[in-house]
Amino acid sequence: MEFLLIGHRGTRYQYDENTLEAFKIAINKGANYIEFDIRTSKDGKLVVIHDETINRTTNGFGKVKDLIYIEISKANTHRNKSKIPLLEEVLDAFLDKIYFMLELKENGISEQILKIISQKRLINSCVISSRDLGELLRIKKKYPYIQICYNITKAKSSDLETFLGLSSLEINRIKPDLISLSSERISSKFINKCHENQILALAWNFIDYENPKSIMKKLIDMNIDGILFDNHNNIEYIANLINKR
Repeated sequence: MEFLLIGHRGTRYQYDENTLEAFKIAINKGANYIEFDIRTSKDGKLVVIHDETINRTTNGFGKVKDLIYIEISKANTHRNKSKIPLLEEVLDAFLDKIYFMLELKENGISEQILKIISQKRLINSCVISSRDLGELLRIKKKYPYIQICYNITKAKSSDLETFLGLSSLEINRIKPDLISLSSERISSKFINKCHENQILALAWNFIDYENPKSIMKKLIDMNIDGILFDNHNNIEYIANLINKR
């Protein structure tokens, strides 16, 4: 299995997260996946943005769900004066260039997303990620060939402690393909538990570390299966470590 080099929101360093520019730089630096977040606008458009509001990342103001997309599209991001893209814009821009990890930030949007992915024949190129395991399992039942990633860090059910206490028989009934966990909470016990049950273990959240490379190296030595990068400049470093294993 190829190590997953995942651009977290594309990149969060030097470029504005969740923008076409951020995704492009992550791909150019060697990412094999880009991860991004999806919400819906007031007029039902699938918008690529992490927060409930556009306040933090742009010069605009308001909740995504209270704005129609034409209003959202008038806002510019702070660093690069980029636009907040739509899901279809991201998929079309990088079709056949990268794999996609789509983080569901709202309930009730998965069917709309899966319809688009199916129409574009991207079922085998996408991972659907969420903190709602029930929603992920419903997706998997309807679309058995799509991979699902359980973001267990602030999970709505079956949290980390519960997962670590489950038997393999219990896990097999609710098994995602991947589990992502915030880097500071990852242990060998978590990684081993994933591997014993044929689940890929991913690490995210490196933005606040003084020396994130040392943390990433430690996780690689623990046999983590993939890393969601906040800084595109670290991708080459980690890729070189993986090649030396």
